[in-house]
Amino acid sequence: MFTGAHRVRVDEKGRLAIPATFRKQLPDGSYVSVGLDRVLAIYPPEVWEALAAELRSPLQGPDQRALARTLYSLSSSFEPDAQGRITLSPESRRAAGIEAPATAVVIGSGSRVEIWPEGRWNSYSEDAQERFTEFADRVISGH
Repeated sequence: MFTGAHRVRVDEKGRLAIPATFRKQLPDGSYVSVGLDRVLAIYPPEVWEALAAELRSPLQGPDQRALARTLYSLSSSFEPDAQGRITLSPESRRAAGIEAPATAVVIGSGSRVEIWPEGRWNSYSEDAQERFTEFADRVISGH
């Protein structure tokens, strides 16, 4: 399970260091792609395979085609360099609104790691923390 939040620098080449605690949990076969809410996500192999299984139908409907095209066209294998950095493609950075150079926030989100532009994460996180009890009551209690 991925937990925690880390602010990291995205250099002018689009590289950012993935925190060691996350790197240790991400095996070979992980993928970086788009995630929900216009962020990037690093999917471990079992999560990536579950997503792929949902998109395997040979006769996909328009929503399935759009999801598959977006997910796969913006994906790359997770291959950190010797310093633990990955390079985000310009297309992936554009999709998530991550500038280079800038600061991004790499967060644990349970089954995956997410990469957020710092400003958007600050706004989202502040709102979500203020509404935590409301969310917990609806999600956990089923109200």
